[in-house]
Amino acid sequence: MSTDYYKERPEILRLIPESSRRVLDVGCGSGLLGKALKRDRPDIEVRGIEPVAEVAAQARSVLDDVYAGFAGTPLPQSWPAPDCLVFADTLEHMPDPWQVLRSMVSGLGSGATVVLSLPNVAHHSVAWSLLRGRWEYQDWGILDRTHLRFFTRRSVVQLVEAAGLVIEKIERVETYPGPGAFEMFLRALLWPLHRLEARRGAPRTGSSLLDPFTMQYLVRARVA
Repeated sequence: MSTDYYKERPEILRLIPESSRRVLDVGCGSGLLGKALKRDRPDIEVRGIEPVAEVAAQARSVLDDVYAGFAGTPLPQSWPAPDCLVFADTLEHMPDPWQVLRSMVSGLGSGATVVLSLPNVAHHSVAWSLLRGRWEYQDWGILDRTHLRFFTRRSVVQLVEAAGLVIEKIERVETYPGPGAFEMFLRALLWPLHRLEARRGAPRTGSSLLDPFTMQYLVRARVA
């Protein structure tokens, strides 16, 4: 299981719009992301969905409420409709993330936001392993043994747009091969692309030299 399951995820928090008031964290783990959000924005409501009952109980102590079950199943009728859905490295653990995302987005109102992060299977570490004939599952990371689905930037875009969402922003979490001097050289070489994406965001289609160094894609999208 990813160690992010028990982290605050500041890179996710900053993508949640300031206007959001009712956040639903899908796969909330022990609730640390929502706890941090409520700490920084005391007027916000954060509810969660968590399939592991004992972990859901931990989250319930810090969030407004938590449903101990799976995403895509009926939620408590007493819950208000969220204006922001968060999928922080959870969709890749689901048998049918396309159906789950479509189903949950269908219950949102116009202008609602979806924030998600997904690992990039085209990362250089996976590509290098494949060149050596290896595909070895791990306890965490891109090849986490609990991952059921795998995505690249293109398929992340397809997943989001197939749910009827309009992408506002795509960001990257990058890691480079070492040692330090080689990493610094790569970062300097790719700096012009970073400047371009800072203005325009990551591209929706085509390829980019930054893709092999992207460990995760972060997406903010909205309901049209």
